[in-house]
Amino acid sequence: MKYSVDVGSEYQKIKSKFLSYSLLFTGIFTAVLVGDVLLVAFSGENYTVSLIIAIAITILFSWFAIFFFSNIYNEVNNRYRYFKGYDSGVKATEEVEIIKTGDELAYVNGLYVYPLFIRSYEGLEHKDRIIYSFENNLGYEVGDKLTITTYQRILIEAESHS
Repeated sequence: MKYSVDVGSEYQKIKSKFLSYSLLFTGIFTAVLVGDVLLVAFSGENYTVSLIIAIAITILFSWFAIFFFSNIYNEVNNRYRYFKGYDSGVKATEEVEIIKTGDELAYVNGLYVYPLFIRSYEGLEHKDRIIYSFENNLGYEVGDKLTITTYQRILIEAESHS
């Protein structure tokens, strides 16, 4: 049984999403800015009400921008940077044994992933550690011996020995 993340396809999907979100925010920012300027410019001599409306729109936009960059854009940006650096990054390949799988999401390197507890053997000694996976159910069970490839402690490929 083999598990693999298609890095090229994932990179293209997230790059497209990253660019569309960037263009969306740029468009909204431009519309708010131009709208505020036009509202005040064409308000005439009594521009107090127009100025208050422009300030209110700008405040609402600022709250939207904080929400957008801290939640939506942040996740897409982290995933984009992860897959963008994959080609030039260091990938580790090793033989391991699965000790335990985790069902709860973890936030690692700016990505939401699932923990996978593994044991690697170096001579007569073993080393227990945690790696992470984009998927929760990989199809492997506790005790399975795998050859894995990871990038930044996140599982990219796994192949069972049995």
